[in-house]
Amino acid sequence: MKLIFIHGRAQETFEELALRQIWIDTLNEGLKKSGLTLPTNVTIEFPYYGKLLKKLVDDFEEVGTRDIGGLDEDDFEKMVFFQDFLIEMTDKIDMPAEEKMELLESQTTSRGILNWEIIQNLLERIDSRDYFGELAIKKFTYDVFMYLTAGDVKKQVNELIEKYFNTEPCVVVGHSLGTIVSYLVLKNNPDFKVKKFITLGSPLGSVSVNKYLELPLEMPYCVQNGWFNAYDERDVVALNPLDNRYFDINPSIENKNDVNNHTDNRHGIVGYLNDAVVAKKIYDALML
Repeated sequence: MKLIFIHGRAQETFEELALRQIWIDTLNEGLKKSGLTLPTNVTIEFPYYGKLLKKLVDDFEEVGTRDIGGLDEDDFEKMVFFQDFLIEMTDKIDMPAEEKMELLESQTTSRGILNWEIIQNLLERIDSRDYFGELAIKKFTYDVFMYLTAGDVKKQVNELIEKYFNTEPCVVVGHSLGTIVSYLVLKNNPDFKVKKFITLGSPLGSVSVNKYLELPLEMPYCVQNGWFNAYDERDVVALNPLDNRYFDINPSIENKNDVNNHTDNRHGIVGYLNDAVVAKKIYDALML
């Protein structure tokens, strides 16, 4: 049985083997809470795309023009994504009511103007707050958008991931942007044999992200024993549960919303994999 980990964005400063070991060690911490260890017959695959994603995004910026994404000021659709994502993020921030109202009013005032300067100012203001720990909302939003909309970015990242699959049964665990990547890879490869699909800290429930997914939204055909999604309700990337209100697919996704992610931004992978329930879900899937 294969266990395939698919990481998120902002991992380019790590070396592949070191990051892979962090995931393994943290999962073992979670398993230990239930008196378990990884089965000896499990092969762990870690498709590392961190440096590739950084290069692709940087290359796009070099080709572009003058501001946040080098995108034309008249490209309304792209600017709407940033505005909508910001509004969803702000709704999730645990901040004083007066400050939240000020940010929301600024965003509401800017809607319809679709000006990059306004959007960048909002991004800078949100990032300047100490509500996200190490998570840079400006960069996160941009990288997610680039993956979803720049065809060559998506193509190259997905092709790298797909090389780690074969006819062998596997369990797939995705985190953050990696949940979007893994969903699209599985959806477009019905011949894969996925015993269980597990997502952690996923932005797939974001309304603004959903608009850019390949329709229809559906359970990947290759997933044989369901989809389990876990998140900390304070995680601003996991904006909404993956239930039928925000990710309407059949069969429905099993959601766990009470992870106590101890990382400073409530989003880090170590705060998810060392959760006893999450780790046990992965273990049980490997034993199917």
